[in-house]
Amino acid sequence: MRVFLSWSGPISRQVATALHDWIPLVIQDARPFISTGDIEKGKRWSDVIGDELNKASYGIICVTKENVDAPWLHFEAGAISKAIDKSFVSPLLFDVQASEVHGPLQQFQFTVCSEDDIWALMRSINSRLEPDERLSDEVLRREFDAWWKELDGKLKAILAAPSETTHTKYPWLYTLEDLTHKLYKAKTCIWWITPNAFDYVLTPEVKRQIRELAARGIRFTFMVPQSDWTDSVKHQLISLGSTQADSVLVVEIDTADFRRAAVSDYVIVDPNADNMDLFLELPLQPRQFWITVVNQESARGFVDRFHDMAEHAGTHPATATSLGRGPVTPAPADTAR
Repeated sequence: MRVFLSWSGPISRQVATALHDWIPLVIQDARPFISTGDIEKGKRWSDVIGDELNKASYGIICVTKENVDAPWLHFEAGAISKAIDKSFVSPLLFDVQASEVHGPLQQFQFTVCSEDDIWALMRSINSRLEPDERLSDEVLRREFDAWWKELDGKLKAILAAPSETTHTKYPWLYTLEDLTHKLYKAKTCIWWITPNAFDYVLTPEVKRQIRELAARGIRFTFMVPQSDWTDSVKHQLISLGSTQADSVLVVEIDTADFRRAAVSDYVIVDPNADNMDLFLELPLQPRQFWITVVNQESARGFVDRFHDMAEHAGTHPATATSLGRGPVTPAPADTAR
């Protein structure tokens, strides 16, 4: 059975390629087609595409935030809908929300890049096979479980790879969603300096991501000002790393010291690396827009500032160890805050 994979743009192409290689591992009688490598030299591109659409029993349209408004993708979606029963065409949403999808793509049932949704997609593809080729649900589930991690790893690698595409359409201006995707680049640790953890960190999607990264061995250090809410915040933050011991550290900073050093939220990915990534939220209205500090010398200045702030506040030897600078020497009693 032929499965037609539609793409537009480099990220969409990578997703389509990952599916092209993975689907036959789960459903051996499925034959995915993608125009990147499946057209022989010398053949007319339009003829091959038309022929493949006529032979296809299933269509998957790889939608990303870079191509969600691309005319070609909408054109090909229309061609697919004419050639294939709409019930067996699915836009696969990668790093894009259903609310962002408009035009011809809205006529189809979306699939998101989650284990449950892709399992449902594979069941649907399997249902299009001839009865004697169709896998039982039990066998399909076994094959899916055996190969899921391979696809999941490829999709996460695509998501973590550097990209100039953002939801703001400006490569230097990020939304919170753009920012959190950058966290997947982390190799060792992430610092998050926040005046109010409830604004961003303690939201369902960010909490889910922190748990996932902590399970991978990424350590988090949160620097927060002391307040009436600090105990509650600290408990909730530490609980995010419950699956991995000591994966989350919370450093409480004197409120006045915090306000002098930090005017907004700051996120630092691998602060001890030669090429760290430092993001700061613009302290403007409306909120939730971020920029990155490109100059590494300037970024290092921020890291040193926040390390000194945490070290000054540290009352536990683990503080500086987690920050990567060695154990803390407690401040004398008359200068400690």
